[in-house]
Amino acid sequence: MARGMRVPPGAWQRAVLVAVPLALVALIFVTPGLIGREHPQPTDIPFLLVRVTGKPWNETVNETALLYVQSALAVSLYVRLAITVADVEDPSATIAANASDAPSLVLKAPVVDAWSANVTALAVKEEVTYRYNATVEFVWDAAGWILRVQPEDATTPREYREEFRTAMAREVPP
Repeated sequence: MARGMRVPPGAWQRAVLVAVPLALVALIFVTPGLIGREHPQPTDIPFLLVRVTGKPWNETVNETALLYVQSALAVSLYVRLAITVADVEDPSATIAANASDAPSLVLKAPVVDAWSANVTALAVKEEVTYRYNATVEFVWDAAGWILRVQPEDATTPREYREEFRTAMAREVPP
C-alpha cells in the first residue's frame, strides 16, 4: 500500500461489528426457506367459543347457547367450517351448521339446566384441518350458568362461568 492509503486503526473491528448483526438478520429471513416446513401463523389458528347468551330460545326454553368458530384475529377465510351439537342422551337430537369459503360460523342451540351435549367444531384452511371435540354440560346455579367442558382427550371436566373459549387443535395427517 502507498503511504497515504493505510487503513485507520480499528476499522476492521468496526466493520465486523456492523457486518455480524446484518448477517444474523439476513439469516432470520433465509432460515424458514431452508427448513422447508410451513407453520401456521397465529392468526390462522381458529378458536371455538361456547357462551350462554341470556336470550330466550322460545316460549318454553329461556336460554340460548351460542357456538362460534373464527380465527383469533378474524382475518382468515376458511375453505370449510362446521359445528355440530348432539344431545348426549339422544344423539338423534342434533343441531349442525356448515359454511364454505367463510371467515366464521355461528350456531345457536337451546339450553336447559343439566343438559349435556357433544360438541364438534371443524375448520379447514387450505390443506390444514383444525378440530375440537368435547362434551359440554350446561348447569344453572344461583350465580348463573356454569359450563363443564371435558375435551375428548381429558379424563375430568373443567368448569367455566358463562363462557368457554379454546384454540382448536391442528390435525396431523396419518
